[in-house]
Amino acid sequence: MAAPHPEKELARLEKLMRSPSRPRVVVLQGPGQWFVGRGLGVVREVFEKDGDFTDFDGQESSVATAEAGHFLVDLRTRSLFGGTKIVILRNGERWLRVHQKALADTVDRIAKENVLVIVVHKLDGRSALSKRIKAAGATFEFRQLYDKPFGDRGSPESAELVQWVRQRAALHGLRLEPASALFMCEVVGSDPAVLDGELTRLAPLLGKETVRPEALRGVLSVHFSSSQFELVDAILDGDARAAFRSHRALFREGLRDKDGKQIERTAVFPLVTAWLGQQLSKLMQARVEIDAGAPRNVVVSQYGGYFKERFERQLARASTDRLMAILSALHQAERRLRRSGEEPELLLERLLCECVLPIRAAFLGEGSRSAW
Repeated sequence: MAAPHPEKELARLEKLMRSPSRPRVVVLQGPGQWFVGRGLGVVREVFEKDGDFTDFDGQESSVATAEAGHFLVDLRTRSLFGGTKIVILRNGERWLRVHQKALADTVDRIAKENVLVIVVHKLDGRSALSKRIKAAGATFEFRQLYDKPFGDRGSPESAELVQWVRQRAALHGLRLEPASALFMCEVVGSDPAVLDGELTRLAPLLGKETVRPEALRGVLSVHFSSSQFELVDAILDGDARAAFRSHRALFREGLRDKDGKQIERTAVFPLVTAWLGQQLSKLMQARVEIDAGAPRNVVVSQYGGYFKERFERQLARASTDRLMAILSALHQAERRLRRSGEEPELLLERLLCECVLPIRAAFLGEGSRSAW
């Protein structure tokens, strides 16, 4: 089951923190790090008047490897100033690996007025600590906003990220048309922190009139992130512009894993080529079955998964000759990586040239693939 919308999680967090029966332990987790940061902001805002804050950073070796005694004592004792003691453990993964059992034994003994806030990418739901927290506290999952309509159904303007940009713009005093919010996402990117910063910058420039896409041209700061999935989709769609744009973003901005952690740029090439190989295999098998007389809708349903419309679109372009040409280019790129000293970024760029630039084949001939 997908996590709720991050804004709904923030509203739930604030409601619980202001209620008389607030939880003694709060876990803020998920890949949506900007929303996690806002969650911490909610906690600080609720208790800013009478809160006694103690802030630990679990990545600091002095905290992660030292005796856990002071930290645990802080949880079991009331504030000297008579207010609510808020103990925040940020970047808690390392600290928890060392002291998780001791903390689990402490959860039931946290002083009534105290609140422990744990900030992690993902708390292991099988652990004793997680089970204790489930009984005495609350967990808030902040996922990333979906930048495409579910299952590729609906208009691009209906994507969750686009709708969020419009709602966030209204808070800044801006009125964005759906097309304007979509244009902003395409130019600026999908990072909520960057989008919100751009809205803050634009608010005094654009005023309170309804903003059309034309008004945004030339005033937006360009920021674009991508993934191996978007790059492979662009290759299979034959969209050269999107493919090279995605390529530049991957090597400029890098990739992040499902927990939001940065992945080494050296992983871009193998991730892209592995995903391209998988998608080519599905398309080639689907093409074989359709050519053998299988109903097209049955084949698309079998191989398209949640993204049937996109798969059907790519299949419509996927003649056997075209699929074999892309597969040949893929194998050439993998061989070059093993045998040459060229940078993976340049090798991947060559792969794109061979797959999505028809002028190259027309000018040099089909045999040109082996000349690279």
